Amino acid sequence: MKTPPPAQPAYILHSRPYRDSSLILELFTPNHGRIGCVARGARRDKQRRQQALQPFTPLLVTLLGAGSLKTLGPVENVGVPLWLKGRAVYGGLYANELMVRLLPEGEAHIGLFATYQRLLQELSDLGGTDSAELEGPLRSFELQLLAELGSCPPLDYCVQSQGVVSEAGSYRLELEVGFVPVHRQGATALREWEFFGSELLGVLRAKESGKWPAEVLGPAKRLTRILLHTLLGEKPLQSRELFKQVYGK
Repeated sequence: MKTPPPAQPAYILHSRPYRDSSLILELFTPNHGRIGCVARGARRDKQRRQQALQPFTPLLVTLLGAGSLKTLGPVENVGVPLWLKGRAVYGGLYANELMVRLLPEGEAHIGLFATYQRLLQELSDLGGTDSAELEGPLRSFELQLLAELGSCPPLDYCVQSQGVVSEAGSYRLELEVGFVPVHRQGATALREWEFFGSELLGVLRAKESGKWPAEVLGPAKRLTRILLHTLLGEKPLQSRELFKQVYGK
């Protein structure tokens, strides 16, 4: 008798109906990254679906089959499901959608898995009534995702000098290259792709510490939006559009 594969930690990123009674799930696991599977009969088994097959719930799953689309075997809840409230729900949906859109199938992302777990814990601790609460946790997640995809240049490295970014300097982000110095005259405003060295170093410190001072949240959001847009293209994120419909911004 063939030994079943070992169970592995997982979260559900997305689900959609499949045939009469099943679901196709997009899972996120540490050792296989994003991976698709069929949960046979899940739509018929309402109790199983309500108790286990929910987003933001830590699971232990067994995946069967040799193809790219696995069959979901036994599922076990491990730990307490994280209940996200209000605006925090959309923060979680946003992170899930980013991974579905950007992560290649079958590649290990152990560091990102830990970052995602931390994001869900942070979101579950929020009241969900203030969008500002989401900013720091989401920036940390976005930067880790971009780093794992190889799409975020070192924030403290100047390409031209091949040294550390200067706090007093100004820099322009050039895709596929990194940050290059910008010589500015007087108090002219920064352009969209330009950043003060102090901002870049502040974002780096915030990412490493998990503590986000208010003055670095704006530059961090501008940076991640630029980098994510180059990967996502013009197709809008459904989670972001839904957030705007519900909360008006």
